[in-house]
Amino acid sequence: MSDVIIPGTGSWGFGLAGMVYEPFVLMLETMGYRRNHNLFVCFYDWSQRIEHSASHYLKKTIEQAKQVTGSDKVNLISHSMGGLVTRAYVQGKEYKDDVDQLIILCTPNAGSPPNYSYWTGGELPLNAPTQFNFVHFYMKMYLAYLSKRYKSNKIEVIHNHFKGLQDIMPCGDYGNYLIMNEKGCSRMFVDYPDMKAQNPWLDQLNAERDIIQERNINVTLIAGTDEETIRYLEVVPSQSIIQWSDGKVTGAAYTNLGDGDAAMDSVFLLDGDQHTLNGTHIETLYKSESILRSKLRQ
Repeated sequence: MSDVIIPGTGSWGFGLAGMVYEPFVLMLETMGYRRNHNLFVCFYDWSQRIEHSASHYLKKTIEQAKQVTGSDKVNLISHSMGGLVTRAYVQGKEYKDDVDQLIILCTPNAGSPPNYSYWTGGELPLNAPTQFNFVHFYMKMYLAYLSKRYKSNKIEVIHNHFKGLQDIMPCGDYGNYLIMNEKGCSRMFVDYPDMKAQNPWLDQLNAERDIIQERNINVTLIAGTDEETIRYLEVVPSQSIIQWSDGKVTGAAYTNLGDGDAAMDSVFLLDGDQHTLNGTHIETLYKSESILRSKLRQ
């Protein structure tokens, strides 16, 4: 969080997400790392496109880490959307052969269905899960803030001021995920190639994912599981010309093969050393300690 994202919140920091990420940073410090010495936090403007975050924030943080440590290469540890930011850098044209390991936790590498609902409808109109979901809570608060600040059509506001949200919608590799429930017709999937709300950026990133191995970057993927996670969204035809471009969300189908936010097969889209931990999108961070200790000794 910072004034860049929400004016009045001050300089860069975790904001409300501090309750999630400060304990994780402390866990890394128990492994012998020291903040701003050999451990560097990359804050970035997640409201912008992911490529923007990689170029304007991650690239600069890597340069800082190399200058301070004198090392030619860094290890990148990323969580959730941050994993796509790291991929945008290591797969991009600005990459400087300066990453040894890519450790990705709970990143929806093929996207995540709830983001269709947020991007096209401005909300996730489903009953809240029995367990508190930090990501949905954060999204609800931020979208309410945008609507209040800009006082315009909420979909136009989201598309103009939260462009990064489109980059974490499901892409073609996720497969069809909208189930159309049209009155008088049998329920059937909406074909991804026919959808208006696609994710061309992630489609392209995944089409070129083999470049990670070609650049000799070691990849570790850590996914959470055994949590109720949206696998498909049920939709009905929309009566709006602005909202719900491919159908209004009315329900969902769930899987336990996920962390509550990212389905396990979306996380494991990439090749690499794959690990599964029982836990939520947040709990998986702390349960990964033994894996991180092993990887960071290499």
